[in-house]
Amino acid sequence: MGSYFNKKDLIYTVYQEKSISKAAQKLFMPQPSLSVMIKRIEEEVGVPLFDRTCKPIRLTEAGMEYIKATEAILHTEKAFENYLQSCLELQTGALTIGANQLLSSLVLPRYIGRFIDQYPNIRLNLVDDNSVVLENMATAGQLDLIIDNYPLDSAVFQQHILRNEHLLLAVPAHFSCNRALRDYSLTYEDIRNGEHLSGEKAGVPLQAFEGVPFVAMTRENETRNRSNEIFSEAGVKPHILLEIDRLVTLYSFVEQGSAAAIVSDTLVQYLQSTGKNVVFYRIDSQYAVRALYLSYKRNRYYSKPMEAFAKLIQELK
Repeated sequence: MGSYFNKKDLIYTVYQEKSISKAAQKLFMPQPSLSVMIKRIEEEVGVPLFDRTCKPIRLTEAGMEYIKATEAILHTEKAFENYLQSCLELQTGALTIGANQLLSSLVLPRYIGRFIDQYPNIRLNLVDDNSVVLENMATAGQLDLIIDNYPLDSAVFQQHILRNEHLLLAVPAHFSCNRALRDYSLTYEDIRNGEHLSGEKAGVPLQAFEGVPFVAMTRENETRNRSNEIFSEAGVKPHILLEIDRLVTLYSFVEQGSAAAIVSDTLVQYLQSTGKNVVFYRIDSQYAVRALYLSYKRNRYYSKPMEAFAKLIQELK
């Protein structure tokens, strides 16, 4: 019975790659050899695990159950590995962190640098991807921690709020609409100093930006979803010139004077920029405030490396 899973990594790689040829490349082995080995495993199990009549290749019902069992085994193996790591007092082990593109490029490098200085023997991996991919990877046990602004299912994930983020309206300074809105405007230095949090400046009336060209994050992005709610709440239909998948790239269009955009104060606070070509406005909306979370899967072993990094990142509060 136990022999069914002796070569589970082969089946799991084909499942992930959805192709025997791609799996063979990833495993650095000839495709015919991999095909023969998979066939032998299926013969031992007694039923096919893959439906080869479909492209890409798909799991059979038995194959789905095999993958579920494999993931349970991998989870158990990972839990034991984490236990051994903690026993060694952070002298060996690994930590895989997932973060969205903005955080991984601007915010986390300084904390990762400190972690490496303090724990040079821990292998640290950083995955940069969108929130949905990070959630799926963490669910499958491929990530230890997620640092993101995406609220996850509380039945599956434990989440701790690190800080609140505030969405701002960023407008090229040369746009004529700014002249009538000086009482609402904030500078780059104002945002860096947290003056947008003081309440002294009122939220800008978004109706003043009817017809102003905007760049926006791609659809289904968390920032884009909130931006849509903000404009809908104000009864404004923004004139969107372009959709972009990275917030840093989005902001560069504003700095270059091409279009306005909704950005996060995290970006402004961490991005190295003069900010001279941009005017900022506070947005008065419930959708303009969101939490930045540290998340990990419930009912998993909370390893020493996870604990150490979580403690380090607390200063984001």
